[in-house]
Amino acid sequence: MMPRLLPHRAGPAGRVAVLLVLAAAAAASGQNVVDDSPETRRAEPTQVKAEDVEALVRETPDFAARPRGSEAARAAAKLNAHVAALVAGYPWKAFHNTLGISGYEAYFNHPDGMFYALSIALPQVRPETAAATKRLLAQELPEFPPFAVTGFANLEGQAREAYDVPAGVRLSGRGKAASAFGVYAFWAYVHWAGAADAVKPAWDALRERMQPVLDGPYAFDPANAKYVNDEAQRLTGDLAGLVGLARLARLAGDAETGARARARARELLELRVNLERTNPRILEATRSASKSLHISKLARYCDLAPEVGRTLDRLSEGVGRTRVTAFREARNAWYLAFSERMIGGENWVSPPHLGRALMTTATFLEDLPADRLLMFLDVPWCQADFYFVEKCAYALWAAGGRPWKPVE
Repeated sequence: MMPRLLPHRAGPAGRVAVLLVLAAAAAASGQNVVDDSPETRRAEPTQVKAEDVEALVRETPDFAARPRGSEAARAAAKLNAHVAALVAGYPWKAFHNTLGISGYEAYFNHPDGMFYALSIALPQVRPETAAATKRLLAQELPEFPPFAVTGFANLEGQAREAYDVPAGVRLSGRGKAASAFGVYAFWAYVHWAGAADAVKPAWDALRERMQPVLDGPYAFDPANAKYVNDEAQRLTGDLAGLVGLARLARLAGDAETGARARARARELLELRVNLERTNPRILEATRSASKSLHISKLARYCDLAPEVGRTLDRLSEGVGRTRVTAFREARNAWYLAFSERMIGGENWVSPPHLGRALMTTATFLEDLPADRLLMFLDVPWCQADFYFVEKCAYALWAAGGRPWKPVE
């Protein structure tokens, strides 16, 4: 029930009553929300064919499409300003987010996110911003390649936050890759920055990075609803990494590795598709914060490459789309930075990974129209917000007509 507002002429006591009613209403909207999507429909498991993998590898979103409309122009200006400031202020400390009872989180501390976000933004920023971005990425590639396991030092660089974070509260150490998504991010860099010359010098390191994914049995059970270590994120990101590896193998002239990448991608794609088809438990417990109390994650939609998202929608017979739509519509402030908690319990804010996952699914599973996606570009969580760059690039791609193009 909506609170009934008192007339404007109410005295001090009345105004206090209004504040108390509104405070109670606000608290009610932020209760311990841990439920999954109300949509629990399942589909039978399926087998993935070799042609499904070829379709997955063959095309990519054309982020160079020219967006149309005044709202798209505003979004492009936001994107350019954010990227220009990110590049000019580099390097940055990890973004520190305080959840509440779940503790603290560190974000944007791995080059996979930086290389991916900045690469897909290159076609939409101004030429001078694109040139500066390419220089930064080329400069950082030798020491911080996006496919590395270890990332940036959390405490090095300038602060991203618009608030003071006591030094003793910040998480130390270095970022660590959650999956092999960084191999896909490297391919995105090579493709959108025109950096094909970077492939052969990095090829041995890339093959070594992907060896654990290529060899031996892949441990994942689509029916398991009790994972707590972001296993579904690893599966999704490793699949993206195999897509990137297959494409990079052609540039490296290594047909054998390309064939192995496709064969393994078929296995992981089948696991990921059947996770979507058979397991409606899309919200999982996670240990990605400093404490493991009351924190949840849409792990299966984190590190989701656009091509994988489109393929999941096609091969899951709409089951995945229906679930994420119901989940997103039940949390209509999901896209706001520092929004009141919408997953997990007894925290002050929702984690940034929630908004990232839902923007990706809104774009590539739900196929929401561009005018809807542009509405989700509110404000970033911080300076140098990789997820904000992704959001802008996705919305501008949709505003350009959602074109896909062959990967040469």
